[in-house]
Amino acid sequence: MNEPYVIPLGVAAALADAEHANSYLAVVGRDGYWLVDCADSPIGRLQRAGLDPLTVRGVIITHFHPDHVYGLPVYLLGLMMLAQGPLPIRPLSIYALPEVLSAVQGMVGLFASQSWMQFVPLVYHEVAPEVGAPVAEDDDFTITAAPTSHSVPSMAVRFTLRGTARAFVYSSDTFPCAAVETLACGATLLFHEATDSDRNHTRPAAAGALAARAGVEHLVLIHYYTRPEAMAHALAEAAQTFSGPVALAEEFKAYLW
Repeated sequence: MNEPYVIPLGVAAALADAEHANSYLAVVGRDGYWLVDCADSPIGRLQRAGLDPLTVRGVIITHFHPDHVYGLPVYLLGLMMLAQGPLPIRPLSIYALPEVLSAVQGMVGLFASQSWMQFVPLVYHEVAPEVGAPVAEDDDFTITAAPTSHSVPSMAVRFTLRGTARAFVYSSDTFPCAAVETLACGATLLFHEATDSDRNHTRPAAAGALAARAGVEHLVLIHYYTRPEAMAHALAEAAQTFSGPVALAEEFKAYLW
């Protein structure tokens, strides 16, 4: 594909099941992908999605909850093994909020004494907890972020296609909040979590209402409960508050934007 697209590698909330992985995704440009969060066993999932894992441009970690980070060590090991040579792979950049970055470094540091780690050079980048904070950019995308309202420091991310107004936004885990609404303003595609009504997450109807206020074109629900009745309820509830196209994220489906 010549157009940018997003592939969910997992769609489930914290409690996944035999048919679904926890929520994380790849944002794909012309010459590679950005990995947003890192659950499950990413190498196999990327290959199933038709992506070469070695074409990664960077890893963005939205927050340090187990279902969003537990796949990172095995992902790094897999990259080293796929490189198939005695030379280190190219440096891999990891982006996160300061507190999250510190925790990620601590987790990865548990493996620092193992010989394979010397072949996986990592570069860590802090993202400021501000609406519109710069994350990174490449030939395809300008990436910005905004802090979300969650039980731990967390951020939403926005990928804007360079030279255009087209944008993809991923809320990550959050209670409905102004920062995410501002980040999502005018987005072509919004992936918003749709879990529940407690103070750390968002009900599907609230996700739809936020999408409507932000003027997004397409809404896709992610990080949802994967019981069939819960999935049907989530879709119906979001459709009550968002009049545009709305869908449940499907693993390995390419979403153009």
